[in-house]
Amino acid sequence: GRRCYCAIVVQRRCVTIDEQQEHKRKMESHIRGDEDMFALLEEMGGGGDASSSPTIDKNSIADNKMKNTFTMPRTLEQAFQLSPPSNPDVEIIRHRNHEKFKSDFYDLVRNCVPRAAAAASNASTKHQESPNSQRNQCIRSVLQPVWRQMPAHSIWERLQFSLKTLEAGCVRDNQKNSGLPPWCCIKNEEQLINHLLCPSVQQIHAWILHGKQQGIVWEPLLLVPAISSQDINDQTNQGYRRNTFSLLEEEVKFQFIRSFKKCIGRGNKVDLPSVDEISSTLKGLPEANSPSHIDGLKKDDITGINNEKHAFILQNIFISQPFKKILQKLHKKLMYLAEDTYAHFLSDLKKTSVRKAAEEQQQLNKGKKGKGGKDKSGSVPKITFIDKDDDTSTNTGLKKNDADRQARVTFGGLSMKINIDHMQKLERLHKRTLPNILGADKPSSFPRLLFTLLLRYDALEGAGLQSAIPHSVFRFLRNKFGCKFEGFASPFNCFDLKQGGDSEFGSAFGDTDAWFGSEGSFFGVDFLSKGGCFQANPPFASEFMEYMYQRMHHFLAMTSADNADEGVPPIQFVIFVPAWAESSGWQSLMSSPFLAKHCIIDQKNHYYAEGTQHRRSQRESNAKDGGGKGNYRIASFDTSVFFLQNAVAKKKWPLDDKVQVGLEKAFALTEDEEVKTSSAKSKKLSQKSAHRQAKKTTTQQKIIKQQQPEKKKRKKSPDGVKKKTLMSGGEDEMNIFNSLGLLDGNEEKQPKKKSKKHR
Repeated sequence: GRRCYCAIVVQRRCVTIDEQQEHKRKMESHIRGDEDMFALLEEMGGGGDASSSPTIDKNSIADNKMKNTFTMPRTLEQAFQLSPPSNPDVEIIRHRNHEKFKSDFYDLVRNCVPRAAAAASNASTKHQESPNSQRNQCIRSVLQPVWRQMPAHSIWERLQFSLKTLEAGCVRDNQKNSGLPPWCCIKNEEQLINHLLCPSVQQIHAWILHGKQQGIVWEPLLLVPAISSQDINDQTNQGYRRNTFSLLEEEVKFQFIRSFKKCIGRGNKVDLPSVDEISSTLKGLPEANSPSHIDGLKKDDITGINNEKHAFILQNIFISQPFKKILQKLHKKLMYLAEDTYAHFLSDLKKTSVRKAAEEQQQLNKGKKGKGGKDKSGSVPKITFIDKDDDTSTNTGLKKNDADRQARVTFGGLSMKINIDHMQKLERLHKRTLPNILGADKPSSFPRLLFTLLLRYDALEGAGLQSAIPHSVFRFLRNKFGCKFEGFASPFNCFDLKQGGDSEFGSAFGDTDAWFGSEGSFFGVDFLSKGGCFQANPPFASEFMEYMYQRMHHFLAMTSADNADEGVPPIQFVIFVPAWAESSGWQSLMSSPFLAKHCIIDQKNHYYAEGTQHRRSQRESNAKDGGGKGNYRIASFDTSVFFLQNAVAKKKWPLDDKVQVGLEKAFALTEDEEVKTSSAKSKKLSQKSAHRQAKKTTTQQKIIKQQQPEKKKRKKSPDGVKKKTLMSGGEDEMNIFNSLGLLDGNEEKQPKKKSKKHR
């Protein structure tokens, strides 16, 4: 297979051969059966005989630094800091394991529903039960029907963002003591291409195993059971598991509250006792007025619930024993499921690595590889264009303004769709990004990077969580505050050059998005060195929004302290989140000491860009409009817009009522001519396309008719009987029969035509 040249760097110093061997022995004590992988890791560290490779001293380190003139771009190092690069084979394995995990998790949530309980108002059994039993029975009468109404996919789609943010924070803490991960130790441009742009499955597998040992690798999709596999009971892993339970509890409570409100509003459609009946039953129990019970209700305060009876019922449910048991059971099974899924992922990765290495060696022996050891064309994803009129795929070129056409990217038995507008946008971003890194374009890498990107984002649940603010809003922020950075975007929905901007953006997956201009995770960006205005539209998960605010608060507090330098740049964050007063993330933003202005945009009067717009053509977007405007859909809730500023930003950008008026107009898409005319434009394009297609078909038919040779007219025999055509090679036999008088010219029987079935 392909050799690795990057060095293992521990605490930013060179590793001696003895230390490499010691590290290898430690890894062998924890992972068995990976001898080939250890050999690869030894190659990554520049392994060899101790006699031939003496210990490197400080002078040699300095000489090596002088010789190594290649500097890895800061944005690229930041994007790949947490996880190694991916490729189509690895992403398919990850995607399949993730889909299996989601299916199993949904079953776990559904099976955690408690047993059916009798109604709390059943007077015949009240005198036979203890007060605690009566209370639990009343709680179960509410818990069971509401839990059944909770959407399991909504729990995971929001919980995933919070869990991945928690894991990334733990990995960053471990990386502070371990230095750069091995996949970021690039010495020259050749390694940059081989390791980051075109990595092999074997390389990625080796990096993941090595990173998991030290706890310095982040898994983009799958839930991991522990941060480090070296010591499962260390402090970091224990803290990680405790925090996963807290995040699960927070998300389940949030979804339970929303489902409870829906069940109350449906009345008799849901088998749920009345609110008055439940409330009176709980208040009538002897322990309802005890100090310990009242203190428990205060600790689990329900913020944002205006109805006192609803808040009282929910508080009692959340501190009850049945609810806590369900949560503990769900968390325990969730971690078992995570452990099993991640083990399968590593096993599949190893099998594919061995198979790919064997295939590569076989091709090398047969001489079927080109210069530079590049793979055959069969290992590159295939891009075909789909004609929506007849749903056929062609390899022909397409017209830039044909908004009704899509492309299909196929690899490994999987096909991903993308509309032409977004594929052209990704091509622009890729061509703009790659020359800045390598100094030259590598067009052959685009299909592979495109397929990996599409498959990664296809795994995410919740199109609403991937929604973006309209380009008109970002244009308003750019004109008003000079905003050029989007904190939570993706290559699909970022503000790019076609819309007249030169913005920068952060995204969830630096390993797949970096080649399209992403600077990596929002939580790894140094806002102090950038300075200016930053826009943030995070995933709408409470814990995730809290993490985001803590990051913002860190930079705002740093630049607003009394001892801050005079050259402090202005820092302003503009945050767009749902107006959910019961959310802990919303409360953190609302109570911030750096809050300069808070606006609320009415739900009926603003739009968001569809999260899955890149998968649909313009025609499909208009068909699924639902009150929206093309690729934009009407908001599902009121939106809160928070402006957080340091002292310098307050002086530079004073906020008044005109800001809210401008935001409302931009969100309503009243000033965006491009969006305003998108529907009419798409209709005209569809009509032009249909007319052009009909004209093209007519022209082609004429050309074919002209090129087709004229059919020769058959000559009739003198007696009016058509000449019979004999089979070639049968004329001699027929002449013999005729000379013997066996056949008569007029009574000659023709051979029967063969049936279609016989043919």
